[in-house]
Amino acid sequence: MRHKNDHRKLGLPSDQRRALLTNLARQMIRTGYVHTTLGRSKELQRVVEKLITLGKANTVPARREARKVLVGHSKSSPRPERALAGKSDIQKLEILRQRSLINGEDLVAHLFDHVAPRFKDRQGGYTRLTKTGQRRGDAAVTAVLEFVD
Repeated sequence: MRHKNDHRKLGLPSDQRRALLTNLARQMIRTGYVHTTLGRSKELQRVVEKLITLGKANTVPARREARKVLVGHSKSSPRPERALAGKSDIQKLEILRQRSLINGEDLVAHLFDHVAPRFKDRQGGYTRLTKTGQRRGDAAVTAVLEFVD
């Protein structure tokens, strides 16, 4: 019986499970979607919804709570100055997103400045979970978790 069991174990020890969900949450905030197994995406949905709710608060304590989940021990990646020279802010953000260089504190700032304000009038349900069939090889059910726009 699974009475009072709050989360999915995903077949991993607690430290590995926490690292997996942290990396998936970073990818979700960075790109806006994640394609993974159904169980992982359901568990990730809980984490990301809480992060966006924190992002809507936009206070220093909320940033600290989001930093606990998103940053950990990672630091910001060095910026490719040549690629960013002469570009607008939107173009710079797109280049960094394509190269997966939004990490560390930059990721927290991205959550609070770009992602969370999109949902300021929404009272929850920031993400959509869509089943995409079975994975070839082990027939695991896969899904795409993406932001609702």
